[in-house]
Amino acid sequence: MKLSMILTVVLFCISMIGCQESVEESPDKHLINSQLLNSYYDIAMQNAIISQHTLFPYHFVKNGSELNELGQRDLAVLTKHFMQYAGNLNVRRHNTPAELYEARVNVVRERMRKAGIDIERISISDDMPGGSGMASERILIILEKAGEGVSTGTTTTFRSGTR
Repeated sequence: MKLSMILTVVLFCISMIGCQESVEESPDKHLINSQLLNSYYDIAMQNAIISQHTLFPYHFVKNGSELNELGQRDLAVLTKHFMQYAGNLNVRRHNTPAELYEARVNVVRERMRKAGIDIERISISDDMPGGSGMASERILIILEKAGEGVSTGTTTTFRSGTR
């Protein structure tokens, strides 16, 4: 009886070991998940760059007309977009001297031309970045009208103390 009981327990244990599933994820699955996540991130970044369609002074080498690494990446995204679609490209001046600003605009224009883009389809100017929101010019008009006593359609009330 002992022998049959031992044999039954051993066979049961062996059969249970064979039924276990390996829970480890393969390195390929982890790699695929990482690449998928990076792909979503890249698409979101490209959409933001296109929506903003603006190069700032920090996209250029300090006190130079050459694009830095960030500027090259953003201009590459914009170039790919402008190859298919016409539009506006903003190169912000801020406190950049006029001569350096013109050199930066010329560098951008030349890179776009070398990429095969018809420059006539693109307007390059020192405008505000695109994207959702209200243009600062519109905000200034609203503030000017508010200063003249014209209602802007919004009110704010403030009460202090206890009831």
